[in-house]
Amino acid sequence: MTLKYLTVLTFILGGSSQLFAQGYIVPYGVTTNYISGSGEISVIHDPANQFYTGFFLNPLGISRPSFYTNTFSFSVVLDVGVRVFLVSSNDPISLQPILSQNWPELGGSPSYRFANNVPFYVGLYTGYDFAPTYPPSPPYYYLDPVYGWAELVNNQGVIQVLTYSVEYGGAGIYAGTQNIITVPEPGTVALLVAGGLLGAWRWRMAIGKI
Repeated sequence: MTLKYLTVLTFILGGSSQLFAQGYIVPYGVTTNYISGSGEISVIHDPANQFYTGFFLNPLGISRPSFYTNTFSFSVVLDVGVRVFLVSSNDPISLQPILSQNWPELGGSPSYRFANNVPFYVGLYTGYDFAPTYPPSPPYYYLDPVYGWAELVNNQGVIQVLTYSVEYGGAGIYAGTQNIITVPEPGTVALLVAGGLLGAWRWRMAIGKI
């Protein structure tokens, strides 16, 4: 009877862990018309309440009259904000690469050059609120993180959003795709616990037969 209970426990733990392992794609995770005419690229940071934050890539001017603007400054909305990284297609937008500083992060006073009509990817990282400690200071970390990416293009001095994808509840997403990075820890822990219980039961049964 004990073995039967342990088997059931294994399946329950394993099944419930999968519920936590999968995130989901957030509809309308990136938009440019959340605040009409502002030039903001808005990113959802609280999917449950449909709250958005955002960032700006503002043109710095035309170097020569016959050329379109291709130099931009970066700024974020002054609330929870969003961290933005220059990434490549299929890069894993998740916490570990962010902590490892795998990509250039937009911010501060530098200007950025984006060639006209050449698409590029940015990785996005935001969340429900800043993680402690308070007050927060750069680099920011987030509670209930949201990870995503957007494909942008400089269209004659205006940054436009071509495609995007944002996920919530998983461990991140691969740039240029809707492939969510799953969280292995809950499932791994559940299987280890169940395996340990089963091993202990077998050991106790073996001892009892001696």
